[in-house]
Amino acid sequence: MTVIEIEVVFDFVCAWCYIGKRKLDKAITLFQKVYPGGRSDVFSIKWLPYYLDYNPHPYSVPKSELIDERLSDMTSEQRMTLFNRMNQIGRSVNIYFKGGGMIGSTRDAHRLVYLSRTKSSEVQNALVEKILEAYHELEKDISSREVLTELAVDAGLDSGEVRAWLDSGLAADVVDEEARKNREEEGNSGVPRYVIQGVHRIVGTEDSSVFMEIFAKIKEGELQT
Repeated sequence: MTVIEIEVVFDFVCAWCYIGKRKLDKAITLFQKVYPGGRSDVFSIKWLPYYLDYNPHPYSVPKSELIDERLSDMTSEQRMTLFNRMNQIGRSVNIYFKGGGMIGSTRDAHRLVYLSRTKSSEVQNALVEKILEAYHELEKDISSREVLTELAVDAGLDSGEVRAWLDSGLAADVVDEEARKNREEEGNSGVPRYVIQGVHRIVGTEDSSVFMEIFAKIKEGELQT
């Protein structure tokens, strides 16, 4: 059995992070299905915060307004090209982006992920997936503690623990510090980015085959020792 450790630096409002997660999930599922001995391998994924700070306001605002602000230097044709490309790639991994809803701070969402690190990897992965889906496809405000509580409970966390955690402000400083370090990392190229087994580094939304190749190298390296 091989334990493959993956660190993912991401932010929930990043569409490419959502696409990247789906591609990573696909690679893991395929590897465990087709690679000799892969079914017994364990993937340990740690989700790390990054603040894109799309919203300059201390409150939630319509996502469409911020899109207009951020893309104000692009022509309508350029915007259409960008959105079409993102939607096409999204659909290839069963993501259907919607532009409605509100956008606020992702700090509490990342704090919940920090809490989920104390649970099973399945719970942590489910939580990240549900928050990404809620924002990008269900047009929900993921800065709302009511919304976050609902999503966390659906992912398998205890409702009482989640409410107490969100109300307490616990780990806020820790998450802020992690996000700061990830932003100030030398050679920072944005998100998503992945570090596999502490050695192999991937930046952006690479195809699932790229992850597969790295998993195979790690597996083969173990077999040769």
